[in-house]
Amino acid sequence: MKSKIVRVALFTSKINRQHIQLAFAILALAMLVLGIGAPTSGGIAGPH
Repeated sequence: MKSKIVRVALFTSKINRQHIQLAFAILALAMLVLGIGAPTSGGIAGPH
């Protein structure tokens, strides 16, 4: 059990702030490419 805790602590110490920022940047770029969260043009309540 102790070795598992040591492995988790070692893994989390390898993840630094730059890795997290890079992951968010890639995620944001993928969402932009896929159009997730983009407003739809037109629609029922949209301008005609």
